[in-house]
Amino acid sequence: MNRNTTPPSPLRSDSRSVQVAASHYQFQEYVDNGRWNSYWHQITETLAFAPKTVLIVGVGDNIVGKMLAEQGVQVYTFDFDKELHPDFAGDVADIDDVLQDNYFDVIVCCQVLEHLPYDRFEDILQQLRLHARNVIISLPYSGIKYKFEIKLPVIKTLKVNLYIHKFFRKYLFDGQHYWETGTKGYSKKRVTKSMKKFFTVKKRFIAPNNLYHLFFVLTEK
Repeated sequence: MNRNTTPPSPLRSDSRSVQVAASHYQFQEYVDNGRWNSYWHQITETLAFAPKTVLIVGVGDNIVGKMLAEQGVQVYTFDFDKELHPDFAGDVADIDDVLQDNYFDVIVCCQVLEHLPYDRFEDILQQLRLHARNVIISLPYSGIKYKFEIKLPVIKTLKVNLYIHKFFRKYLFDGQHYWETGTKGYSKKRVTKSMKKFFTVKKRFIAPNNLYHLFFVLTEK
């Protein structure tokens, strides 16, 4: 495979409408402590591969891309919304058509794939595998969160996080997400099984300070 990383011009226009306007990513409105923690995991897991080239799927506010670039990584971006000025413009469901022969050390695809129906999930995974040896994915992990702290004499503050997953609830399209991990029909086990068809799951974890984000660190088989 030709491992070229020079981005071509956008190849196609897409029939899907943009779900989230570019203005949605204003820092004070979009980024909270939990999302910031998620960014930390995205950056840390990516740098663990010591990559030279990284493709960010889903530009968002591009904080992750900028931080990786500060570490000397050559960062490219892919997004459906051309207003975010991605290097590659197109639908992630057709990412192989858009990327053509471009290849990257790592692809980071966080909080993106739930924006398409699950019946496209495995096909997208297969396409991502064609363009990177390593892939980092995070998905929403739906549940009811309870968080509280107990301050005890002598002992340090005890922090307790309880997260009840909505395995009993059928997920309904909310205008952005077609599905979320942890809901009825989309168990963590099922999602992991899909990923194992194309990758080795090197690591799977929930961000400790953002229980809504379930991470998968994937490598080639």
